[in-house]
Amino acid sequence: MYTPSFFEVDDPELIRTFIEENNFGLIVSSKDGSSIQETLTPFLFSSDENIVLGHIARANPHWKEWNENKRVKIIFQGPHCYISPNYYQSSINVPTWNYTAVSMEGEIVEDLSEQKAFMHWLVDKHEQSLPHPWRFDEANEQFLKLFDAVVFFKVRITKTTAKFKLNQNKADPIDLPWLTNSQRAIHPLKEKLRP
Repeated sequence: MYTPSFFEVDDPELIRTFIEENNFGLIVSSKDGSSIQETLTPFLFSSDENIVLGHIARANPHWKEWNENKRVKIIFQGPHCYISPNYYQSSINVPTWNYTAVSMEGEIVEDLSEQKAFMHWLVDKHEQSLPHPWRFDEANEQFLKLFDAVVFFKVRITKTTAKFKLNQNKADPIDLPWLTNSQRAIHPLKEKLRP
């Protein structure tokens, strides 16, 4: 991912928080370079911060190519928005797009053996804020049979690139009253980058 230095984020805690808040990622791989497979799925960090956990449908042929090429890329996208030249106080600007993204490269290291634990973590993460959270029931045999329809996996991360393109290269501040709701969503991220 092309990342000029003024947009690069290298704070591990900020990157981890970003991924936890935007954990629906795109995993991309290619068996031989002639075709590219991609799958959208939620990810979680394991206790080892260099490993992320995921799952895809067994009916999805994407996982089958990992036997031949274990290298993958995972992309997480956060808030993004169009920026009009009218948002700046000076007139010498052009239209652009502000966005936040993290790209991780790594290798599939093994099938995920902690399948039940992973499902507990994933469900609890997304159910905890609901008024009546659904709970994973290990006693339900019909539910457990559904595990056969899922491929669980781990990715050992070898490289992480985080890019928050939030006008850090502009001395001219954005006039906040112009901001739309989507633009307001990314403004707090810029504040986190301030020293």
